[in-house]
Amino acid sequence: MQLAEVMQILKQEQIEFIRFEAPDVNGISRGKMVALANFERVAEKGLAMVSDLLTWDPQADVAWLGTGYAEDITFSDLLFFPDLSTFKVVPWADRTARVLGDLHFYDGRPAMGSSRHVFRHVLDVARDMNYTCRSGHEYEFYILDPETRQPLFGGHQIMTTLKHEAHPILRDIQRHMTRMGIEITTCNTEWGPAQYEINFNATDGMAGADQAFTWKNGLKEIAQQHGLLITLMTKPWIDKSANGSHFHVSLLDAQTGQNVFYSPNSPDGLSDTCRWFIGGQLAHARALAAFMAPTINCYKRYQPNSYAPNSISWGHENRSVGVRIKAWRGKGTHIENRMACGSSNPYLVGAACLAAGLDGIRRQIEPPQPISTNAYKSTNLDRIPSSLEEALEALEQDERLLELLTHEGMQTFIVDKQYEIAKAKAAMPDYGSPEFQARVDAWERDEFMELI
Repeated sequence: MQLAEVMQILKQEQIEFIRFEAPDVNGISRGKMVALANFERVAEKGLAMVSDLLTWDPQADVAWLGTGYAEDITFSDLLFFPDLSTFKVVPWADRTARVLGDLHFYDGRPAMGSSRHVFRHVLDVARDMNYTCRSGHEYEFYILDPETRQPLFGGHQIMTTLKHEAHPILRDIQRHMTRMGIEITTCNTEWGPAQYEINFNATDGMAGADQAFTWKNGLKEIAQQHGLLITLMTKPWIDKSANGSHFHVSLLDAQTGQNVFYSPNSPDGLSDTCRWFIGGQLAHARALAAFMAPTINCYKRYQPNSYAPNSISWGHENRSVGVRIKAWRGKGTHIENRMACGSSNPYLVGAACLAAGLDGIRRQIEPPQPISTNAYKSTNLDRIPSSLEEALEALEQDERLLELLTHEGMQTFIVDKQYEIAKAKAAMPDYGSPEFQARVDAWERDEFMELI
């Protein structure tokens, strides 16, 4: 979309305000509202935004030193340039549009601490290998009373038709997101009380993460308008179902558009490329956990018999493993990485999973035999890290993954997450103990429930 086209839409729709939005390290939308009279100028010349944006935790506390931003560059500004292909009129906001975009230094260099830049870099690597990435994110979320922070109803009402009509917000979410260009497929209740999953179709390239970012942050805005709170916090309560975010991904031939994961001649319908991609997921799984489970709360999700994985494993139509191969074949052949949590940043999930898979293809990493039994009962499988510290340590030792994700971008991510760990340790004296692992602390809910 060209700027002239955007200006015409702004006039036709009588738009008065345009939101310039960028993801922070946690995938939370940060940015500024621009009045219509200034839009054309800042769209061309860039909009100043403080570099601290790339160092904020969910509560916008700053990781001061070591990120490459904030105090490291004397708290200077970066320039936000809009990606006009993401321009949308926001149907739930009054005469408002939005555009996503990217942060750059004033000399034109991309600020690689931005997760959108990291994903773009890996997409470019894939393109150089003649692949297009098709991806989709499958989010679970709770609908809560904002005062009590308790679910709207109790029980375990998974796929109960009556609960599909439990609140008008469910229809509004689907209508509004459809107008935002997100193609809704299904809506159903999940295992937790007032927990839902509304799915939408996968799409190609950056758009896969952009629509997930729009979804996560838009859900919360729509909930506010209904006097509700929606949370995608991974584990709001220790005795209730976690919010997952299964990541669906396939590769297409960049020239023909054919799905390169499919092979009609192999016994299971999977190509060598797909097997090697799976091999990369497993080889880098411990480092991937840092992106799939990026908060200290996330690691309370990986429990046996919870439908969340706790092992580094794969299998066909097996919900107990980390990487599940769906039954679809032909153009629908894809993998589902079940490690991802609701608190994850879709740009970093997409970048990290794609990078791991591309490394698997480059090195032709053969995965072990698929698991055809209940992986929770297996005692000989490697385990997913049990803490964010453990996952970060694995990431820092994974040079191949760091190279593909860029050292600059990963420096920012790692230091940001180390800051979040230190903050949690200061707030909870028994942090990391068995008692801590067996509960969800009120501090965790205060830190994550509203914004993630």
